[in-house]
Amino acid sequence: MRTSIPEKNGVSVLGTSRLHGLTEKRMKISTSPGELREGLFGQIFLYIMEILPALYEEHIFPDWDIRSLRYGAPPEYRVIPGVVEVNYHVDGSHYPRVRFDEVRRRYARVLGDDWDYMNLLWTTYFRIPDRIVEMADEFGDLGHTLGLHFCATDEEPGATGTNPVSHNDMLVLTSDFLDSHPEVESIFVATDEPSFAREVEESFLDKQVMHTVDTAPHRDESDESENPKRADQAMLDCLLLSRCRYVIKCQSALSGFAKVLEPRLQAYRISANKMAVNVPYFPDAYLPKLPTDDPECEGILERLFAGDWLEARWSRKRYGRPFRTMERPKVRPLGRILQRLRG
Repeated sequence: MRTSIPEKNGVSVLGTSRLHGLTEKRMKISTSPGELREGLFGQIFLYIMEILPALYEEHIFPDWDIRSLRYGAPPEYRVIPGVVEVNYHVDGSHYPRVRFDEVRRRYARVLGDDWDYMNLLWTTYFRIPDRIVEMADEFGDLGHTLGLHFCATDEEPGATGTNPVSHNDMLVLTSDFLDSHPEVESIFVATDEPSFAREVEESFLDKQVMHTVDTAPHRDESDESENPKRADQAMLDCLLLSRCRYVIKCQSALSGFAKVLEPRLQAYRISANKMAVNVPYFPDAYLPKLPTDDPECEGILERLFAGDWLEARWSRKRYGRPFRTMERPKVRPLGRILQRLRG
């Protein structure tokens, strides 16, 4: 018996269109290796999440054949199943093949802030492989741990979707947070910058600092043999962040998806989430701003949140109230041009 979708008082449940034209309950949703060229979480998982509400409503549980040149092992480059496993039985018989981009074009939804619902969708369709869970278990109980997520790209001034965050910005905000949260005993750092992990260790000598930097694969994306290791590393960091008590993060779908894995996680963002064409960037857009009473930290956050999607009246009015999903707005020609320019 499948779990029913829980109701949430006061939350509008939008987007009830059905899968007209996809009447086949048994299908294989597939991509070519070069189709999904961006991030594991920021594109592959995000795009899949956008179609799960429609699949769930129609009780469609497909076979998956999702491939990626960046994260899959050659020659197949398959990532699903692989970096995550399908969480239901697929009998292995021949399923009609359906192109992923066509399903997404017709049935993708705007995702909202109902974290219990998002967790239900994710866990109904996928599970984290045992090999990654076992690696995460080696870190022990993280119930009194602050998770930090900082990427090398967080400092780049050319990023269009947010504002650049420096090491010092993150360290000052972290210190302020720790001052008001004495229950935090340790810090887990998810980062692709070894220098940032070292700075955290040097800045908070009274805390146990943990990270996976020493075991991370090198960043040369031309070495395809490292693809599966990079995918597992990203999945491991996300899972470990989801097990922390708190998370402070720059804009990143990797750490944003920690809230999908664990809806009770207290996760805070420290930089703006600027609208991607005309839709908030899930999951980060719906995470709250890091709270502070310190004037210096308030100044840092004011600078980092400049241009946030909640500043615009139209976007706040459309997406600023609680919702699960809603229909995607049509992208006008200018929107398509901007989308291409943003990569």
